[in-house]
Amino acid sequence: MSGRNIITRELSDSIRQCLGRKVKLTLKVLVKVETKGDKTDNRVLAFASCRLFVLTAKVPTRVDQHFHYLDIQGVESRKPNQLCLTVCDRVYTYYTTHEENSSHEVDTMVLSLGTALKNIFPAVPLTHIIRKVDIQPPKRMQQLDELERATLGGTRDMGPCGGFSTQYMCMCDYHALPYREEVAWDVDTIYLSHDTRELYLHDFDYLEQKDLIPIISALEYNTWFRKLRASHSKLSHEAIERILHVVSKSLSLEEIYLDNIGAKAEFANKLSLALLSNSNIPLQKLDLSHNPIEDKGLSNLCGLVAKLSPVAGGAVHISNPIGRQAKGLSHLNLSLCGLTGKGVNMLAHSLSVNKYMCQTLTFLSLAGNSLRDDVNNLYNFLAQPNTLKTLDLSATECAIDAVFGALLRGCTSSLAHLNLSRNSFGSKKTREMLPSFKQYFTSTLALKTLTLSQCKLPADALKNVLLGLACNENISEVDLDLSSNQLGGTGAQILESCIHGVRCLSALDISDNGLEAQLGPVVAAISKNKSIRKLSIGRNLNNIKSKHVYHVMESVVQMIQEEDCVLESLSINDSRLKTDLHNLLNALGSNHCLQSLDISGNYMGDSGARLLAKALQINSKLQYISYDRNNVTLQGYSDIAYALQSNYSVKFLPFPVHDALLCMKTAPERTENLMRRIQDTLYRNVSPMKYSNGQAFRLQQGFLLSSTQQQVDRLVLQTGEAVRTLRRSGSDLVGANSLQWAEGLITDADSSKQLISHLHDVVLRRDEAGNPIETKLHQISSDLHTVITNYLQDTVESMVRSAQDKCPNVLSEEKVVDDVRAACLAKSQLSSQLVETAIVEQAGSVILNKVNEVNLAIASTVSDRVIDEVVDSLSKTCKNLQNLQSGEGPRKRASTGTEMGSRERGSSESSTRSERSDTVSQGDDTTSQKSDPSPLATPQLASKRKSLHGRKLRPQSVVGIISGLTDVDSSQSTRAAKSVTLPNYSKEKAESLDSVSELPSSCGQLQHLGKARPRRVKTRAPTRPMGRADLVEEDHDISEGVDTFFRPGSSTPTTPLISPDSENSPRLLKYGSTSSVESSPHTGGARTGSERGSIESLTRSDSLARSESDVTRESPRPRTKSRDTEEEDEMEDEDQSLDEKSRSVTSLIGRRSNEPMLKRSPDMSARKASTSSNISSMDGM
Repeated sequence: MSGRNIITRELSDSIRQCLGRKVKLTLKVLVKVETKGDKTDNRVLAFASCRLFVLTAKVPTRVDQHFHYLDIQGVESRKPNQLCLTVCDRVYTYYTTHEENSSHEVDTMVLSLGTALKNIFPAVPLTHIIRKVDIQPPKRMQQLDELERATLGGTRDMGPCGGFSTQYMCMCDYHALPYREEVAWDVDTIYLSHDTRELYLHDFDYLEQKDLIPIISALEYNTWFRKLRASHSKLSHEAIERILHVVSKSLSLEEIYLDNIGAKAEFANKLSLALLSNSNIPLQKLDLSHNPIEDKGLSNLCGLVAKLSPVAGGAVHISNPIGRQAKGLSHLNLSLCGLTGKGVNMLAHSLSVNKYMCQTLTFLSLAGNSLRDDVNNLYNFLAQPNTLKTLDLSATECAIDAVFGALLRGCTSSLAHLNLSRNSFGSKKTREMLPSFKQYFTSTLALKTLTLSQCKLPADALKNVLLGLACNENISEVDLDLSSNQLGGTGAQILESCIHGVRCLSALDISDNGLEAQLGPVVAAISKNKSIRKLSIGRNLNNIKSKHVYHVMESVVQMIQEEDCVLESLSINDSRLKTDLHNLLNALGSNHCLQSLDISGNYMGDSGARLLAKALQINSKLQYISYDRNNVTLQGYSDIAYALQSNYSVKFLPFPVHDALLCMKTAPERTENLMRRIQDTLYRNVSPMKYSNGQAFRLQQGFLLSSTQQQVDRLVLQTGEAVRTLRRSGSDLVGANSLQWAEGLITDADSSKQLISHLHDVVLRRDEAGNPIETKLHQISSDLHTVITNYLQDTVESMVRSAQDKCPNVLSEEKVVDDVRAACLAKSQLSSQLVETAIVEQAGSVILNKVNEVNLAIASTVSDRVIDEVVDSLSKTCKNLQNLQSGEGPRKRASTGTEMGSRERGSSESSTRSERSDTVSQGDDTTSQKSDPSPLATPQLASKRKSLHGRKLRPQSVVGIISGLTDVDSSQSTRAAKSVTLPNYSKEKAESLDSVSELPSSCGQLQHLGKARPRRVKTRAPTRPMGRADLVEEDHDISEGVDTFFRPGSSTPTTPLISPDSENSPRLLKYGSTSSVESSPHTGGARTGSERGSIESLTRSDSLARSESDVTRESPRPRTKSRDTEEEDEMEDEDQSLDEKSRSVTSLIGRRSNEPMLKRSPDMSARKASTSSNISSMDGM
């Protein structure tokens, strides 16, 4: 062989110097190339990893041509020494310099080319990259076929993410762009560690647009990634073109998300052609939403849809690019694409023509497109039996009633999520609701989510939805969204009457419906539905009058305080409740059902934050609280941070961006510290831990004692006094058994107050003796550790045997195998402490905490029932004994101890309440303590033990009216108090002005009990002039203190308001109750009930009126009425009339004080008639 036919050393060095040392060559072959005429010239073919270089055969050499492997379109070899390459539609022919009959060098070049391509794209057939490979005879392809089988059979490692890094490097070389190592590292580590099959271009948007081109191109022959997402990215024209090229070449892309990339109609046309040219792409999901492709771009896709014609074996004829695959298109999102009814009709017609679409399409979204025109083709497609699971037609201006006619015929078996928000019910207001509307809800079998927000639902439509769902027994866990429909009073009535029977609902959203005062009855009806676990009622109280807010919030509180309440999530956001939210916050402390609460946008201020903090200190159920936009300052966040230290259930508090931003402006460091404290506490709560049940028992004990102790003590004192009196009198009306029974009840009553504490001790003693649950958990952890140890040892042995099978030569020696086994066993040890921590402390904590809750529920039930029986028995026994003591005898017959112990259960509730009321109405001194309810006095103890709702609800706090708070908070608290007390006051006023009672001859200084209440600042002058009646000055003691009592400038009493039952309130006992007046030694005679009620009511009326109206007013100015000012207008007229009546009563007191105080005489009725006539004449003034 001559030297001209081989590559010399000098030529090799020159080639290396010409290409550079970074270019690794796999093969160098000397060939001949035909030139002009029959002349040939020598060239060197140098095969690199990605390119083929053609160099001159002279020293120094130079690059004559170079081709990228991806540019090679065909490889042919019809002669043994001939190699033809087709590159960019041009054919290049090369001949070897050896014998013409030898094909060794040509086969070596073909094999080198194939090996380089398989190293880059191991999972793609070689014929898919090089379209034409023709080598004759075929036996020369044997080595290449073996290489193909080795790579496609999975015997070769492809590298991380299907060899993405190598492919990315190849594409950088192909596009002559720099190779970014950070891109390869991100994919090979982050994507691989998460096993992510979706390439998201947003992860690389920090690069320049040109750097995205090789990243996109790497997906061309990559089989690892199944999804391509370019959402919300503004791509360059070159990047979009590469996406289209990838779509035309890819063999693995199943999901393509190109939403909001600025694509137009031309892009949709090119995408259709790209999908058409690739018959192997397994596309299942296509998202083109938020792109203005319009009807013009959609028409191209529609034309391809209609051509779909699958044949046997999965092969396809010219067909729709989106429906051609074996699985078919399942997801199509064309929302907000600028489509009209015309374009949607074309799409629906294509879907209807293709019978396979009804079997594959499960998601269809046309939201945000204008379907105002008739879309009968869409209705026809929906009417066909199909497999749609999600249908989104929101904001399409379609007729909802017409849609349900189609859904009834074709979408009852599989449709689970239906969104028809922001649409209307037909164009005619008088149009009757179609029967199909209600029939759909009664016949659907899979519905899970129904969204009808902002649809202006007619009353009939709302009724049909609720009744239809109520009649459907095939569905459950339905999420119903009826928000922003302005249902108003009519809708509230329908909800109130129907919602309790819709048992398939699990979530209900009725926010922003203008329900206002009617929201209270609606909430009460919802509380009867024990399937609703998530409720949203926000933005319904923005225009409500202040006097109605209390009743609405009381309904909400009562709902969450019910024993059988199942509500887990409550949203009452953006309602601007301010201090009206306090009742709900007070009820959270003992709430046992709510896990999620949204009270954002209510402006509760620091006072509300403090009440929330109080609730969090004892609440053990809440896990999520949203409380932003509440005007909370650093003080409020400090209270919450402190409360969270003793709370172990709250796990997520969304960062209060709006309120925290204002705090950051004033005190950034303190704000940062408080937020860090809150976040640290939440991080602590995420880890499971066992908490003691002692707090829960003490909390329940406090509830029981606070609700029963005073009442039981009173009943015990009354019963004991009656027993002692009867024993001293030696009456024959009562037997010894009855007295012994009464004394036994007294003993039981004293024991019942501490019953729950004893029950707690029972549980503690059982735990000290050894909790069987914890013992079993420890045993389970020990057994599990043994199982884990054996499993790891077996795994080590299996791995060692597998290694010996794969590498028998290396592991042929026993010493090496023993060393490997020992090293593996050392690393396979799992600590028993770890298993015990996971079982006992983590999983066991959850179990034991739930067991503690059950123990608490059992103890509460036992104690509650026993106390109820004690109160009931004491009430009946005390009443019977007092009747015997008074000489009236038993109302029916004398009861023995046994008969008194056996209580009849069949008596009506009204009779029981009446008996208890009669019993508890008597005080410890056997004088009546009953008086008309006053909004100014401290409430008396009820005659009946507080209900569960009452004793677990935190009392109304003065946190809103104490010093240090803003005037706005104070005025809000005042309005809240008025909204509660005014209804009772107005009801009493009409009943108490019938007569005036006689006054005592001498009395102490009168004090105004209502002067301590906060005063409302008035902004308008009265509409009528106010005059004062002349007060008659008398020397008699009866007038002493009257001027101070009624004068606006009288001093405010410094003593706090106390209960009439208190021993420290002699004046209140004298003048606040009828019995005290009758029993006073200074009283001239007894008064009738009407006289006593009249003067007491007038006194309370004047107190309420003057405490609200005696302030300095500014000059009036025009203003619009709001929720706060509407009530002021209603109250001003009442204030003026109350002032006039109070002055009239004062004059009457002066006149009556001149007359001598006489004892009760037969002519008392005449004086009473005269007094009543005087009052009647004053009322007519």
